Amino acid sequence: MGNKILLLFIYILLLNSFVAFSQNDPFVGSWQLSAGLEAGKVQMTLQVGSAEKGILYPAHLQILCDSFSAGYELLLVKKSSRELAISKNKFARNEKPFGLSKSLFFLNGLFDLSRDLKGQPTLNLNRIQNSNGNTAVPDTVKRNPALAATYQKLKWLLEESEIKLYRQNGLGWNSDYANRILTPAISPAYFGLTDTIYIPTRDGKVNLSGAKRGDIASVSLNGTRLIDMLELNKKGYEQEVLLDTGLNILVLFADNFAGNSPNKGRLNLECGKKKITLDFSNRADSAAGFIAMKLYFAREKDKETFFDSYTPVNDRPLKENERLLGTLTSTARQLTLAVWDDAVEDGDSISINVNGKWIARGLPVKLRPQTITITLDPGPNTITFIGDNLGSIPPNTSILEIIDGKRRKAFNLATFIGEDNLVKIFYDLRSER
Repeated sequence: MGNKILLLFIYILLLNSFVAFSQNDPFVGSWQLSAGLEAGKVQMTLQVGSAEKGILYPAHLQILCDSFSAGYELLLVKKSSRELAISKNKFARNEKPFGLSKSLFFLNGLFDLSRDLKGQPTLNLNRIQNSNGNTAVPDTVKRNPALAATYQKLKWLLEESEIKLYRQNGLGWNSDYANRILTPAISPAYFGLTDTIYIPTRDGKVNLSGAKRGDIASVSLNGTRLIDMLELNKKGYEQEVLLDTGLNILVLFADNFAGNSPNKGRLNLECGKKKITLDFSNRADSAAGFIAMKLYFAREKDKETFFDSYTPVNDRPLKENERLLGTLTSTARQLTLAVWDDAVEDGDSISINVNGKWIARGLPVKLRPQTITITLDPGPNTITFIGDNLGSIPPNTSILEIIDGKRRKAFNLATFIGEDNLVKIFYDLRSER
């Protein structure tokens, strides 16, 4: 009897320890603005979800002020044990009666974890100063003077006010949208996170350089700082790296915007024949606080589960209405395309063209995946996806998955009328099994 009681006690102790461990992440939970503005209350709530590898945190930001209400998705990236870097882009899941436009850009820099005098956890916003101070007033506000005061409150809060968020609970943001933020192929916006790149070898080297004097940047791999607060120059600083087997997360952080202009740091990674660049000079990452990359090093027996990418040679430039979703190399001539709507079945339909030939016209996009088998030509192939309509909820959105046996690759299709989504596939005839 005594042994049974002892075993029960140990079981309960282990169970409680597991629960405490799972809730031990100091960043995960719901955080709220400490007080409203003197001119009127503004409510701000930040919900932080569980992190991928303890580094990438999906998050949801809610802002309420007078008649204004909005919810935004964003990505937070762990920079240190007390700092979370904030993604440049915030995707508006809902926003009314006007949009905040570029004012959300000023919610940048870092959330710093601290405690107040009573020991209560807080997240304090430390902005990176920048010179992009001109934001356009939304047309809705221009047409309705009654909204002007509300807009000015929100603009001041985001651009100038001290922001201190108090932790309300440790319950992580739990939503279907959270996983999409961490999966670039199906995310609703670019959050500074690149799609997974497969690496042929564990060992490699990084070179960090910069074209603008005074810029400072840092680099981390799997949460460990590789390069800390380096003042950049054109020659650069080089260091060897060793990847883990499986998923790795490499992050380039902008520590400042020297001269009140965006950081121009550039990180080059070389692993075997694979060369990858993260560059704040790229338009999508200009004035961002970080660029994060998922790297995957697989054991030999695992390499059959993913497609290799390829670089098109002598390819024609994309037209203005074309968007390249990605490239991949196939070792099988026949592939399966699965298309479905993962949100709301709203009447969207698409047409699919392979190498100039239509294989589907006016295909309804439903919640249940519909599959089409295609046959590739040896060498380069281009698959074009065209949105036939906008459905009841613009734009025309759907999920595309390309399947070859164990290999799978997902893409997010989001098209307006006249806009084409492209996937380029190189069929390697010599490697067919």
